[in-house]
Amino acid sequence: MIIAPLMSPIVSVAFGLAFMDLRLILISIFSIFTGTLLVIFIAYMGIEVIGVRIVGTEVLSRASPSMLDLGVALAAGCAAAFAQTRPSITNSIAGVAIAVALVPPLAASGIGLSLGAKATSETGLSLGEFGLYSGGYDIAAGAFLLFLTNLIGIIVIGTLVFVAQRYGDWRKALTAVAIISMLSFLFVPTLQETLHEIYVKNRVIRLAVKRSHSFTDNGAENLAQKIESVNVNYLDGMLNVNIVMFLTREHMEGAQARLDDFRRVISEEIGEPIAMEVDVIPIDFLRLRSSQPKPTK
Repeated sequence: MIIAPLMSPIVSVAFGLAFMDLRLILISIFSIFTGTLLVIFIAYMGIEVIGVRIVGTEVLSRASPSMLDLGVALAAGCAAAFAQTRPSITNSIAGVAIAVALVPPLAASGIGLSLGAKATSETGLSLGEFGLYSGGYDIAAGAFLLFLTNLIGIIVIGTLVFVAQRYGDWRKALTAVAIISMLSFLFVPTLQETLHEIYVKNRVIRLAVKRSHSFTDNGAENLAQKIESVNVNYLDGMLNVNIVMFLTREHMEGAQARLDDFRRVISEEIGEPIAMEVDVIPIDFLRLRSSQPKPTK
């Protein structure tokens, strides 16, 4: 990622589009294609050799791209194209590549392809049982979508930056940008859906923490309820929220009524109906205090 093997050919595609240089575009696309396959292959073989089956948060975080990632790609593409036209700041191109993270999503794709159905969460459960993904193939698809989002974002904004600085033929360049932008709209619904899921997840956690104070009166509000995980996704057109939480046994009474009220409030806040499922792990809360040490003379 520090070497940034993919950023230069991607920026070269943008530069080729600005001049409509077909030879440069084809050479750059070939470099991107070769580099993409190489990164995925190395990641795939690395997992095959090591034999790891646990998927950590670093991999899962790249399996659900959103509109935020597209925004980062656009900003990075702008910086990369501008850096190429200013020799004094060309060295910053590696930092830009790190910011947009081109290699990690491809590595996550290779990892997902290697894991397949054997992918497990850090808790030891399969991802399907944990309610996240059906397996490593979903991770591979999501991570590759993140790479494509970054790729298209950098090419489009990079071409516009070159044209704005009077490189190439702006008429031909804008035509190419328009075509690529139209193709990119195929990804927008998925990115918007993921961003909405992030928003819902954030609202669920914030409201759950706030409401936990409403039914605890023993001075241990922060310990009476603990959210372990929140998973948000769409199933058959319905937004589903699954929560895994710990709850002290003394507060189990009335949990169903509180859940129904909680679901209603969340649904009103986000403006759409939701289905909510909570897996409650009952716990016994015991506070221990060490004995007071005797003062020393």
